[in-house]
Amino acid sequence: MNIEATVTLAFAIILSALGAILGQPHSKQSTKIGVEIFVVSGLSLGVLLTPLSINRYLLIGVLGYAAFSLFTSNRAGMGKTISLAQLILIILFVLSSSWLDQPFFNLAQLFLVVTLVPLPPFHMPFVSLVGSSQGTPSALWTTVFLALGLAELHQVAALIPEGAHFAISMLALGSAFYASVKCLGQVQIRSLLTYATIAQVSLLWGLIPVFSAFAQWGIPFGLTIALVMTGLIVSYQFVQQRFGSQNIGAFPGLATPMPRLGTILIILISLAVVLPVIPVLTGLTTLPTVGNQDVSLIVISLIMLNVWAFGSWYYAHLLHQTAFGKARSDIYYADLKTAETCALTLLIAGASYSGFLY
Repeated sequence: MNIEATVTLAFAIILSALGAILGQPHSKQSTKIGVEIFVVSGLSLGVLLTPLSINRYLLIGVLGYAAFSLFTSNRAGMGKTISLAQLILIILFVLSSSWLDQPFFNLAQLFLVVTLVPLPPFHMPFVSLVGSSQGTPSALWTTVFLALGLAELHQVAALIPEGAHFAISMLALGSAFYASVKCLGQVQIRSLLTYATIAQVSLLWGLIPVFSAFAQWGIPFGLTIALVMTGLIVSYQFVQQRFGSQNIGAFPGLATPMPRLGTILIILISLAVVLPVIPVLTGLTTLPTVGNQDVSLIVISLIMLNVWAFGSWYYAHLLHQTAFGKARSDIYYADLKTAETCALTLLIAGASYSGFLY
């Protein structure tokens, strides 16, 4: 991977960590959360910026910390068990990678990638970790998973045999439909955004067989997803800090008494709706590979239509149920503070650069 792509991935993690720190209020847990942000971002930057002989151990540190955070969380059920087992298995694969034969090494690396760049049915660690993390670290984990996964996927994409391209496209189509339907049934905002991220990522997987030069289109697209979703998670975390954890629709009309928050939500959700267009615009320069007979353009078109159509609906619903409508008169509204506004502005700037200028 070239230096520019590596620096861009590292910069996205720094932006998300800064946003998480600025968005974390002073409380009894603030020190613990600050340590988590520092450790996770530091290890992740080490994975991206150190030589291969060292970054494998730092990657184990990131995965181990993710497993520890999930183990100590209040989340319960089969999903947590499956997620922990999957993370432990990946750690073992990474530890033993230097002794694995090439076919097994490639398989282990692909298993790592479909976990970090979540593709169902390997998405449970991402869903469990983002859903169970307290405060703004859940937003940081979103960027960390995708940034590290994009770095690994850049290495794996060229090794995927042509015969597997159609199978990947079909799996991406199923992932897009599954995640989009899951979004429609969510009543908690964070869960909706988690599955919305998976739906957007499915488009990235579906376009890998179509466009070559993954670093030119895949990394910018993946980072735009990460930063937009991070911004949305942090935004609604600010709402939760003020009013507690509530279902979608409990606090409509936020844009009127909280104009800063309302403006930022409109920008972020607008970017999220436009996301499916970005990889097409940036990937057109690699169209010579579109002649691959194993890839069906019909399948790719269905993935894009699925992600865009479903996304337009549930994002519009989310915006209508939060920013728009009539504000409640029985509660006190406090708009975003300067630090909170700066945190979200930085994430919007990073997403805009990655999506339209990079």
